[in-house]
Amino acid sequence: MSERPAPIVIEARAAQPRTPAVDISPAEIALLVDRFYADIRLHPRLGPLFEAKLAGNWDMHLERMNRFWRSVLLHSGEYSGQPVVKHNALPGLEEEDFRLWIGQFEATAGALFAPDTAAAITIIARRIARSLWLARFGTPFNQAPEWLA
Repeated sequence: MSERPAPIVIEARAAQPRTPAVDISPAEIALLVDRFYADIRLHPRLGPLFEAKLAGNWDMHLERMNRFWRSVLLHSGEYSGQPVVKHNALPGLEEEDFRLWIGQFEATAGALFAPDTAAAITIIARRIARSLWLARFGTPFNQAPEWLA
């Protein structure tokens, strides 16, 4: 009889807790998300783009965006999704729409938070916007615009 090999045992350590990226509460994130999307809905260009995709599903979208931003800003780990796939599926989305989006996001964060907090949130939002822009429009010959830096 042949001997069976000893089983392989893999031990894992629990992940170290991550420090939040920004000193902000979940309630403040909810305020940011709610105010931002209320403004987006009124925007002459972005409002119709979002409405075409989200008509009747705004509550679900806002909850998803709250989970997303809590995960990004607080490292809560509660968001799972595919933002690139979702944004790439938006018909009619143009390069300039990202400038409008980030401009509105910065204005909202700036109106709600102290300058240092708004700046920290905006840096992260620009990084996300740049990633989404590159996934949609980027090629070796089409680099992200300076305003997304």
